[in-house]
Amino acid sequence: MRLQGTNLIVVNVLATYVRILLVTGLTLYTSRWVLAALGEEDFGLYFLVGVLITFILFIGNVMAASMQRFYAYAMGRDDPREIQKWFNCAFVIHSLFALLLIVAGVPFGKLLLTSLLKIPPERLLTCYWVYGLSIVGAVWTMLAVPYIGMFHARQRIFELSFWNSVQALLIFTLAGSLFRLSGDLLLFYAFGMVAIKFVIDGVQMLRARSLFKECRLSIHYWFGRRDYYSVLAYSGWQLWSGLGAILSNQGLGILINIFTGSTRANAGYGIAGQVNSAVSGIGTGVYQSAVSEIFRLEGAGERQAMLRLSLRTSKFIVLLSLVWLLPLCIEMEAVLTLWLENVPEHAVGFCRVILATYALNGLIMGYGAAVGAYGKVASYQSVQGSLLVLTFPLAWLAFKLGASPVEALFSLTFIALCSIVYAVLWVRKKLRVPASLWFREVPVKCVLSGIPSFLLGWWLYASLESGYLRLSLIFVLCASSTLLCAWFLAMDGEEKGFCLNKVRRILQYVFPARN
Repeated sequence: MRLQGTNLIVVNVLATYVRILLVTGLTLYTSRWVLAALGEEDFGLYFLVGVLITFILFIGNVMAASMQRFYAYAMGRDDPREIQKWFNCAFVIHSLFALLLIVAGVPFGKLLLTSLLKIPPERLLTCYWVYGLSIVGAVWTMLAVPYIGMFHARQRIFELSFWNSVQALLIFTLAGSLFRLSGDLLLFYAFGMVAIKFVIDGVQMLRARSLFKECRLSIHYWFGRRDYYSVLAYSGWQLWSGLGAILSNQGLGILINIFTGSTRANAGYGIAGQVNSAVSGIGTGVYQSAVSEIFRLEGAGERQAMLRLSLRTSKFIVLLSLVWLLPLCIEMEAVLTLWLENVPEHAVGFCRVILATYALNGLIMGYGAAVGAYGKVASYQSVQGSLLVLTFPLAWLAFKLGASPVEALFSLTFIALCSIVYAVLWVRKKLRVPASLWFREVPVKCVLSGIPSFLLGWWLYASLESGYLRLSLIFVLCASSTLLCAWFLAMDGEEKGFCLNKVRRILQYVFPARN
């Protein structure tokens, strides 16, 4: 039986959860080993140079999200030729961006490395090489985006989860090998990361060609100027919003380096980013599992179903994230101490601020997908992008006024609140969804599910001495209470019935009835 609709979403979410458990475990040891092998200085340098690559790669990520919308919309119309047309359009655009990356990225990076960032002179040559390797990896990733985007559009997240797990295992092996090598370990690590990316992306490109007949290059589709205009007009506004996201996240890494003058602070920021990636992977998995279905429903003319799914997507992103986020924030210092031999400065505060900001952003992630499905994104993305861009000057002003790096990061939280207000008002006006419906279905139910868990965890934190017992109790009891509260306070009858039906089917599959 072919999986589709909500059945496929459930399979994708389960696959994502399995992938997160595996990848998070591997990442914990990987980051610990890399930090220990490279040292705080080189570890911070790697993430600082990575910030520059992120500025470049965000173009590819925005284009990938844009093409996923066109793929899925055509799937809603059940038109294979149109899907192939959009694939070829995506391939040509990404090839041109890859060429532009080579021409402009190399001198741009050299200028930043020498003129703006504070890098020890003796490590400058290595940073050039790391940046150059990253450029090569970025070019390859851009060429792979149209193929990998088809997996997302076809909602084959379970296969992507498998390859992500393989990639994490290879990186884990690479990190372990650092202790058996000598020489410039930062350069070796950068080379290994690019090589792994080449292998994993290459395999996924071959798999896409094998699985999806639409992933066939045809010069017949390469000269549709209107198609390029449609894609660029849609993605152009998302590009602005994406630029704002980069400035509000990775751009802060540059400010931290400039105002603290230390790559050790960047190491703490890099650790916070990895913790955020581990927790946000849950929400990202839910979003990726649902977004193509949201696009498909809009393409099929089922707007009300699309809007219902977008609200549920936001709710479940936050609820599933709270299972890990709440106990992690309470015991952040203990977790980082257990994870890392030497916790970089500001890492605990960075982690808490970034995770709180992620939870706020999750409240409107479903609405972001609904806006993309609606298609008329100019006003929405222009304002959201402008708000995100403001994070950079706000953080700069905070530093100038004497704020600590952790206090400056609260600019992220403030902008997230502003973005929520605008998103809710925009959807109310354009898509006719009452703000009260979103407020009742998403933040109220999430807060009601999270407050008892947080209070229980904080009581345990204040009552027990620090140690493995307190850490274990907080994680187990907070997670359990969040799930119980979500079941009784956040989920409606239809959602409960759906979950129970899936559990019954799984049990029947595992324990088949005997005649």
